[in-house]
Amino acid sequence: MIKPEKELERVLPGEGSFVTVAPIYDELMDGVPYESWVVYLQTLLDRREAKPKRILDLACGTGNVTELLHNLGYEMTGVDIAPGMIESARQKATQKSLPITYAVQDAAELNLPQRDFDLCVSLFDSLNYILEPKRLDAAIHNVAQHLKSGALFIFDMNSEYALKHNFFRQDNIGSRDRLRYDWDSTFEDATRLCRVRMKFWYREDNGVDRAFEEIHYQFAYREDEVRKMLTAAGFGTVETFQAYTLRSPARNADRIFYVAQKQ
Repeated sequence: MIKPEKELERVLPGEGSFVTVAPIYDELMDGVPYESWVVYLQTLLDRREAKPKRILDLACGTGNVTELLHNLGYEMTGVDIAPGMIESARQKATQKSLPITYAVQDAAELNLPQRDFDLCVSLFDSLNYILEPKRLDAAIHNVAQHLKSGALFIFDMNSEYALKHNFFRQDNIGSRDRLRYDWDSTFEDATRLCRVRMKFWYREDNGVDRAFEEIHYQFAYREDEVRKMLTAAGFGTVETFQAYTLRSPARNADRIFYVAQKQ
């Protein structure tokens, strides 16, 4: 039974993303091929003949990729701005006895005691959620300060093309899944902000659907802008790839991966 829309719990703009959805985030992302993402990440590392030991997972969410990388033998630290996501990540690590360090941190104010990472990764378009260019610039500088000389920073971003062409619009309303969702997005050319209205219905154990909603925003950064920020932060070599390939991004690429090396 779906409650009427007027009863939806709301997370208003400015109050943060991944708040009410945090406890069921893993169920929402159940279909994401995390292993394939890690394989692609390893491909990018192999291409540079990089053999990192200590990795920082920036905007790690509930730690799914963090755990996969740990299982490959890397020493992992994960940070995320959302306390609920970190709480879930810590609970999973404790249940599995995984020696992973997690912390609640804002990327634009990143400040960890450890500053000798060989690699920082930030996946699933997390950096698009930094809506002010000056704060993304601060985040990139902070990452540089936490990396060794010669270390890599690998991240992906949704392109302006993707945000303009409603790649966020999706739903599974017709399914019988316990968690159903209906996402709609709008894009403003003037501000380059993509507003995503995410409605969810989660079937509780008593059979009643709990309805809630989050409003997410992403900023459409352009490749030349990100390159300038990386160069200013001390990353001497910057390569970009169309997602999951080793090709340069096409005009209509929806996701771009950046591989930057600290000088």
